[in-house]
Amino acid sequence: MRSHKALSLLTLLAVCFLSLSFAEAATTSQEVSPRPRKALEKVKMTVPAKSLTFFPYYFGKDKRIFEEEGIDLELIVIRPPLGITALQAGELDYSAAAGLGMRAAMKSAPLRVLIFIQTRLSFSLVGQPGMTAQKISTVGVSGIGSLAHYAALAVMKKLGRGGPNDKAVYITTNTTAQSYAVLVGKAVDATILSPPYTSMATLAGYVDLGNAFDIRDIQGGLVTKLNHLQEKREQARAMIRAILRGLDYILKHESEVVKYLQKEFNLDPRVATESYRIVKQVLNTEGDVAEPVLKSVIENMKKDAQVTTDVPLDRVADLSLLGEVKAELQGKGKK
Repeated sequence: MRSHKALSLLTLLAVCFLSLSFAEAATTSQEVSPRPRKALEKVKMTVPAKSLTFFPYYFGKDKRIFEEEGIDLELIVIRPPLGITALQAGELDYSAAAGLGMRAAMKSAPLRVLIFIQTRLSFSLVGQPGMTAQKISTVGVSGIGSLAHYAALAVMKKLGRGGPNDKAVYITTNTTAQSYAVLVGKAVDATILSPPYTSMATLAGYVDLGNAFDIRDIQGGLVTKLNHLQEKREQARAMIRAILRGLDYILKHESEVVKYLQKEFNLDPRVATESYRIVKQVLNTEGDVAEPVLKSVIENMKKDAQVTTDVPLDRVADLSLLGEVKAELQGKGKK
């Protein structure tokens, strides 16, 4: 009889234990289940090329930082002039071609730059093995009048070249990839390169003759139409927030970013590491630019475009949202 009662008591305890275990499992399951997300907002953005200048957008998308801010980002590669035209026509929401967007805004296009991701030129002048500054007679640049051409002239000047009687000839290659190809093919004495081509060349034995990292200019950012900014202000805020978070992450996680560059751009580990080192020097993680620097950039753009009228800063850029987002992120400890 005692044995029967003991058995019944053990059975009851076992049932209670199992019931509690199932209840705990159900509670745990509810705790780890992801909360339902609100629908992502589709955003179309054009980039001039899938290059290291614009890789923060690709990295932020692949890292799902844009998704965390409610943005389903579609990156579309379009040549900058066509991209700006499509942006003005309302076919796109944003462009990464901040420099060209500013030039269009100077001529009264209703565009504004909201954030600058690169305000230092990432170009280097790379020469044939054994090349010296005085031996250079031909220089490859992606285009006459381009930022690459401007960088080449600046570096040549640092090397004591480029005076009115200088005999150096600048040859258009159309793309940075082609600039690298003409160097390897020995068609030029030197050429202007940006990452990853700079590291690809120097690690292969070509000579780094100098760089333009100290020259302030606009190589990347976020541009939109005025009416889009007015109608989609919260969306623009989310875009800026995602970009700032992505830039901050890139700066603080070298090994992860180097591996990403290896995989996404099919780079040798040494090239990826050296390219990251260059990119880190020129990325603008704060997103803004000092007023004197912006004024200087605008003046240079005016000369190139032969614009003689005054161009106020607020005609080309609106950094008010950037300031709000930075204050918000700092308050939350995310920046």
